[in-house]
Amino acid sequence: MPGVDFDDTLSVLLGLVGERVEVSVFDAGESPHLVATFGGRLLEGRPIGGSSAGALESIYVRIEAGGEVGSLSLDREVFTDAIAHSDGSLTLQMGGVEMLIGRQPGAG
Repeated sequence: MPGVDFDDTLSVLLGLVGERVEVSVFDAGESPHLVATFGGRLLEGRPIGGSSAGALESIYVRIEAGGEVGSLSLDREVFTDAIAHSDGSLTLQMGGVEMLIGRQPGAG
């Protein structure tokens, strides 16, 4: 699958807003392994650090799961690479962390 730049990654991620997603977090070091997994409904993304007239540098999206709300951030400064998969999922590589974000199986 093709690698995508920050702006395309942001577009794919924001395309999942409103969907129930599953997030798997991996240590992307020498010996990659699953660190955590969680899921919920992906909510609207918001810029970090206030509004800016320039290019979007950093955004966070919230994930709501029942009464709990968490968030993910996408920051241009630590963004390394991403892969957009044919099923609409996205693998983000940021520093030593890799996250696979995709629609939850069976979520409709």
